[in-house]
Amino acid sequence: MRKERLVEIRSDVFDIADRMKEVDERYLLFYNLDKARFEVRLKGREEEIAVTWQGALDARLLTKLRETHVRRRDELIKEIERSEAMAQAKEDAARREKIGVKSEEFMRANWKSR
Repeated sequence: MRKERLVEIRSDVFDIADRMKEVDERYLLFYNLDKARFEVRLKGREEEIAVTWQGALDARLLTKLRETHVRRRDELIKEIERSEAMAQAKEDAARREKIGVKSEEFMRANWKSR
């Protein structure tokens, strides 16, 4: 597969390349010459595309970046909360099991002594 021809955009008329950093400091803006579109990629992970944009480079790209950035953050928070809830449920089940065993031992000990 042929390597894509990308041009990094470091400055533009509306300062979109700089203003993207307000959303995430790792964002880099590229123009893909082969696909005739703008691409936002993460610094250090340039092979992954965060957002693609066709058409004029304007504030709508910033709006899209904010929406996708917040949306992913919310997904991550929900994923963490689900994981914590599952861990808590396992811990609670283990406690209930332990209490049940101890209760049975207590009952056996008390019933035998009567």
